[in-house]
Amino acid sequence: MVADQGDLGVGMLCERMPPNLEKPIGLSAEESLRFRVRRLIDAFKGPFGKIVAGLIAEGQSEPAVLQEFFYRWVSPRRTATLADLQRGKDAGELRSETEPELLNDAIFGAIYYRFLLRSGPLTRRFGEELVEHVIRGHRSGNTGSTV
Repeated sequence: MVADQGDLGVGMLCERMPPNLEKPIGLSAEESLRFRVRRLIDAFKGPFGKIVAGLIAEGQSEPAVLQEFFYRWVSPRRTATLADLQRGKDAGELRSETEPELLNDAIFGAIYYRFLLRSGPLTRRFGEELVEHVIRGHRSGNTGSTV
């Protein structure tokens, strides 16, 4: 029964907050990443943040809920972000050795960590600083080490 409630919660979340995968046209990969980070932080700070946290918590004891949440909510956003990062890599915005999946996980993993564990404020400023810090070593022409 709990899994049914979780499925209902995921369904409501996806119905009320569609993927919102659109972004303004003409953004660089980094600008698109910053846009997506702002959108996620804003969503987590709104009423749906509590729903997301509840679904993730429920998913710890009900794997089907977590799987459905990932499939319907996380995966479309992750796929769009990975495509943006790959586009930036292909266009020479990002270094050729950049791994889009690792870059994505470093940034969005930190957001989920702060969101779920409340280790610090989840603000747009945090998102901007996070992207800057993580992406710094991945910009093309940067000879410094990756962060």
